[in-house]
Amino acid sequence: MDNDTLRTASSLIRKAYSVFILLLSPFIMFWCVEFLANNPMNVWTVSTIVFNILFYELFFLLLFFLTGRLRISLIAGDVFFLLFGLVNHFVMEFRSEPIVPWDIFSAGTAAGVASNYDYTLTPTVIGCISVTFLLMVLALFAKLPVLRFRLRAIFLLLVVCSLSSYIYALHQDKFIKAMKFDNTLFTPWFMARKNGLTTAFLMDLRYLKVEQPEGYSKEAAEELIDEAGKTDSVPADRPNIIVIMNEAFSDPAVLGDFKTNQDYMPFFRTLYSGAGNTVSGMLNVSVKGGNTANTEYEFLTGNSMRYFPAGSIPYQQYMFGLKASIVKTMKEYGYTTIAMHPYIAKGWNRNHVYDYFGFDEKLFRDEFPDAEILRKYIDDRSVYSKIGDILEEKEDDDPAFIFAVTMQNHSGYFDDYDNFDVDVHAEDCDSRILDRYLSLMKQSDEALYEFIYALSDYEEDTVIIFFGDHQPNDVVVDPVLKLHGRSSSTLGEEEYLRYQVPFIIWANYDIEEKTGIDTSVNYLAAHLMETAGLPLSDFQQAMRSVEEEIPVISTKRLVDSEGHALSPEEESADEKIKAFRYLEYYRAFDEPASDEGAAAS
Repeated sequence: MDNDTLRTASSLIRKAYSVFILLLSPFIMFWCVEFLANNPMNVWTVSTIVFNILFYELFFLLLFFLTGRLRISLIAGDVFFLLFGLVNHFVMEFRSEPIVPWDIFSAGTAAGVASNYDYTLTPTVIGCISVTFLLMVLALFAKLPVLRFRLRAIFLLLVVCSLSSYIYALHQDKFIKAMKFDNTLFTPWFMARKNGLTTAFLMDLRYLKVEQPEGYSKEAAEELIDEAGKTDSVPADRPNIIVIMNEAFSDPAVLGDFKTNQDYMPFFRTLYSGAGNTVSGMLNVSVKGGNTANTEYEFLTGNSMRYFPAGSIPYQQYMFGLKASIVKTMKEYGYTTIAMHPYIAKGWNRNHVYDYFGFDEKLFRDEFPDAEILRKYIDDRSVYSKIGDILEEKEDDDPAFIFAVTMQNHSGYFDDYDNFDVDVHAEDCDSRILDRYLSLMKQSDEALYEFIYALSDYEEDTVIIFFGDHQPNDVVVDPVLKLHGRSSSTLGEEEYLRYQVPFIIWANYDIEEKTGIDTSVNYLAAHLMETAGLPLSDFQQAMRSVEEEIPVISTKRLVDSEGHALSPEEESADEKIKAFRYLEYYRAFDEPASDEGAAAS
């Protein structure tokens, strides 16, 4: 065999090897991403696997025709998908849900708290990193001739068209049905497991924008509001209103009884169980383990996350200007409105969102220079001290509406600190993480007692509403569920229990006591205003007519006044749900918001 023949054979082998690596890398990276997502491949059809891999192949081809260099495109593609898989892996560890397109809007917030979490390198993570590194080494020996620019441009255009068609198909209901994909909203975890992580992510792109409910018009929504009647006159004597949304405050006992060495919320239980001048009940929230901003959004606007795209964050996606809310109503009633959160101002875009809601003043971490620190966060007592200062310094005839979001109990719960005593221990659970969480609940309970005790003698009428934004993540509460032979992933129809937190409304003057209220966050502000003797706004009155028949609307629970959980068919046919969706869309996107008194951005 002469030298020319050898060179030709060597060149053909090199090209065959290079093409093989170009086909192999996307195939392997697909499996790495899915292994990192802990997706059960046994539930997939062959067509699901092939369709997922097709995207990876097209993506690598896009890089190749874009750069014209095979090695660069292979290594870049390997690194990109490894990072994508790792980010999703740890996001799922933190919040039990995969990443979705709108997470990019909250990347800054995520970065701000990223150091609080545990990044254990499991065998799966180490294995996927090792496999990716091997692929990158193999890529160093791959080489294909550089294509002429015109030919590259043609191939690049074909790949771009193919990718566009790929994504377009995923947004067509007929194609989704034919492929047996699942596009059920509000179940991003299930979508990723059923369809593959990347395919589910691309399917969610269609929901970056909220579609109008069928038959909706601005005029139809306004007609619903007009039919509900006009707001009553505002009384001259208006109490101060203090809203405390306490970070991760919840009672794990809602998931099942368990014993501890001491009660972790004795004062709160006293209030919750029917104390004087107190209203109490169970609050159905739409998030768990994180996404505090969505509970904020539901409370302030009266909207429910149930009819927003799964995993979306309105603060990041849909708040780009002045918005109507309870803040606007309180300002119209003559209140000075103040928002406070003792953490990063840019978190969840609050530095802008609080302006869009029209708060007169906003206080973030820098406004708490002398605050006490518990673990790494400003504690509840410091927040209550700041509220006390505001009440003492304000004018007597100037009622205050204070919306405070605490930070003390924020996850993670993996580390011990010299300034934090873990003094509550759950029996038969053997979970240091659960013990830390319960000990934080005890700290919150003690701080709430001190705050309410101080306000008992405050000369002005004052109402406090106290509730948690969500339960902690699964790793905290699963030891409780395990005692009862369950886990967060096997709750089934009782999954809504992971989305319940207790709430109380307390006043330092005589009010009618109530217990056992079962409601959702979108209705909570109306309950607060009625307790405080304030008239409901026109919008709230319209929503009240819905609440009378559908008292709970959250992402995980939808029940009628008889406690019956509505099926998807009943939900789509229910006229009150239809009215709610009209009112919600109007509130989110069409309701005019006066700029009078709004703070400057």
